[in-house]
Formats: sequence, structure tokens, C-alpha cells
Amino acid sequence: MLKDIEYIYAVYQERSFSKAARRLFISQPSLSAAVKRIENELGLPLFNRSTNPVSLTEAGEYYINFADKIMETEREMQEHFAALAGGAPARLNVGSSMFFCSYVLPEIIEAFRARYANITATLSEGSSVALSERLREGALDFLLEAEQLDKNVFESVPWTAERIVLAVPASNPINEELSEFRYSFEEMAAESTDAPLKPAVPLERFAEEEFLILKRWNDIHRRSLAICKEAGFTPKVSMYLEQMMTAYYLVCEGRGIAFVRDTILDCLAPSDKVFFFRLDNSEASRGIYLSYKKSGVLSQVQRDFIDFMKTEKLSRRR
Repeated sequence: MLKDIEYIYAVYQERSFSKAARRLFISQPSLSAAVKRIENELGLPLFNRSTNPVSLTEAGEYYINFADKIMETEREMQEHFAALAGGAPARLNVGSSMFFCSYVLPEIIEAFRARYANITATLSEGSSVALSERLREGALDFLLEAEQLDKNVFESVPWTAERIVLAVPASNPINEELSEFRYSFEEMAAESTDAPLKPAVPLERFAEEEFLILKRWNDIHRRSLAICKEAGFTPKVSMYLEQMMTAYYLVCEGRGIAFVRDTILDCLAPSDKVFFFRLDNSEASRGIYLSYKKSGVLSQVQRDFIDFMKTEKLSRRR
């Protein structure tokens, strides 16, 4: 049965019989015959062969859901016996953005391993679209990012919350015009404590400024455009960028203004080269979630990590 699952799962992941055959080191006719035999035994086709790429039928989706559970159970059993035998350490695969993989997750993983030493962790960074697909396929155990994933497929546990703020070069004269709204780095870093709030900036005052905007796949791309639209203008974009930290450092160099997550202040040294402005917009607040697949059996290390993340928060909670 496990060999049958391996064949079906390979075609499902590769979306192609020929690619799956190469991955399995067998001929395509042999793989096609094996899949056809499995379908005949089940009495239903598992794949739509008329689509390009190959897609699952309703029966195929049901098969894959149960295949996930079987493979998760097998993996948990292997890890359990390896732990009893003092063998290979348990594995933990977490995906997230470059920001979290570089500045947040390493410290969290280190703290987790201090409690559960026999663990090898792998961090994978990329776009939320690519990472959620890897999570769906079982290549990742968890995804830590903004917004909840498909509730039919994934469980998303709220982890923390953050706000989107406007970062402006300190050299920009507009800071003097809007001095009653601006925050220094230290003021914004302390703003979550007992410091008095300053009013949100009237964003329309920045309509003629040049913006550094993240690329389309990033959630803040959509939020940036929505925030500007509500303020009555379309941003003048000088550069589209892959990463928020790149945008922040370009702001410090005076290259433009950018929407950034306020949690970056937890990870950076204070700077006098940038001012921040609060935004009065529903799109400027978002949750950060730890997501994992609903189907399948969670291993002990995965359950421990979920419990651990419920208490391990960023230092500045909203």
C-alpha cells in the first residue's frame, strides 16, 4: 500500500506522469500501468488526464487526504522509534518570509531547542504562495506569516499582531511640515508601552512623494495600494522591491518612502535617518499566524512546537 501511495503522491506533486516517473526512477509506462491498476482496484479514476497539468478528481483528493494521514503516522512512528533508540533527531521544518527567517525564527528555534535538544530545525524562506503550497504538500510542518490560509485545508493559530506604518527619510522636508505626527525610531519603539499616542498622519500629504513598494506577491503590496486609495491617490512608485528590509534601508538612504511592518523595530538598531508615521486605516493592522495542515497526524515535536509558540511571543505585543 505504501508503494501505491508513493506512486499516486508523486503524480499529484509533479502534476505530470513523466516527471513523476523520472523522480521515482521508473519508466513512464510502468508508472501509468501502476496508477491504472490502483484506480481499477478502487473503481474510480484518481486523476483527470485531460487537463494540463494533470489534476486530481474528487476521488483523488480524498485519496491524497488519507495518504497524508498515513505518511504522517509513518513519520511519527519512525521519529518515535529513532528517539527511543537514541538515533536521528526529530525534524522540524518551518517556512516564513525572509524577515522572520532572518530576524525572528532563529531566536525562537534556539529557545525551543533549549527545551527539546534532540531536534534538527530547517527554516525555508519564500513567498507566502510558494510556501503554502509546500505546506500543503507536506514539505513544511509550519508556516509563520501574515493572514490565515485556506480554512478548509489549514489550521491557523493566531501568534501575534503587527501594524503597517509609513517610514520616511529623515532628510525629507515633509517631516518638518508634519512634525506633530512624526515618530523618531525610539518613540515608535516605545509607542507600544505607556508613551502618549500621536495622531495618525493625513496620508494624502504624501501624494506627490516617491514610494518604494513591495512586489505583487507580498501581502503589504495589496495593503499599500488600498491604504493609498482610501487616502485619495495612487502612489508614485520609484522602485518595486522583493524584501521589506531592503525597502527600509533604502528609506534610510533617502531613496523614497515605504510602508513597513512595525515589528522590524524589534530587530534593528535605532537610527536617526528615518521617521515613522502611524496610519488610520483598517488595512494597517494584520495578524501573524502559525499555520499547519489539518489532515494528518501531528508528531510529538509538532505538538510541542505549537504549545511552545503559544507562549513565545514577540517582545512588543499589540
